[in-house]
Amino acid sequence: MAHLAARRTVASIITRTLTSPRSRLAIPILNKQQPQIGPDPICNPARFKTSGSSYSPLNDPSPNWSNRPPKETIMLDGCDYQHWLIVMEFPNPSELSEEEMINAYVKTLAAVVGSEEEAKKKIYSVCTTTYTGFGALIDEELSYKVKGQPGVLWVLPDSYIDVPNKDYGGRYFLKLN
Repeated sequence: MAHLAARRTVASIITRTLTSPRSRLAIPILNKQQPQIGPDPICNPARFKTSGSSYSPLNDPSPNWSNRPPKETIMLDGCDYQHWLIVMEFPNPSELSEEEMINAYVKTLAAVVGSEEEAKKKIYSVCTTTYTGFGALIDEELSYKVKGQPGVLWVLPDSYIDVPNKDYGGRYFLKLN
């Protein structure tokens, strides 16, 4: 019985000590007294390359669509992996007219979807000023194929730029046709 009471007393002292404001100072001291076998995972977190021109999950030659976050965890409204922002690179964009750029967008998407008519149905917005690119309503598998087309710089999941109005931005392509 005395043994049980002593254990409770020790347990309550430890609990009070670790939950008191002073314990915040004591815990780092205790941690330093313990031998370290390897690097401290709290102070030196592992970081994988996730930036730079060589990294993009969309650059993966054998994509694994299951490695992206589930749709339920996506935090950007409108990001549904059906609306894609395709950014293109032109050698001399200042020498091209707006119409020539838009025709290049249509031809780029047509190479993947089969025809220019089908491509025009899938393009929902275009931009030739702030950036050179377009929005396309295609599935994730086709987005990987678009990435392999000449002149395509990036293919990114699109999200609303104006959430209340559910607007992806750019100029509506249907109004231009």
